[in-house]
Amino acid sequence: MNDKSQANVEFVSQFEGYVYQAAMGLQGKMIAVQTTRSTMQGTLKSIAPDHLVIDVSGTPFYIRTQQIVWISPII
Repeated sequence: MNDKSQANVEFVSQFEGYVYQAAMGLQGKMIAVQTTRSTMQGTLKSIAPDHLVIDVSGTPFYIRTQQIVWISPII
């Protein structure tokens, strides 16, 4: 047996409550999302506390909520 103690690893992710709540009302709709890198447009497929999944031409994109600047429905 190995006598070395193993370090405990803890995963911590911030919860962006306002982004999460705003996204809940847009699920299944076409949206535009401005991130810290670019703007994406597609259908909002799913929402999790730490990320959104946007379908862009059949390809899913996973966007961390911490990287989102704004979300807007496309009318």
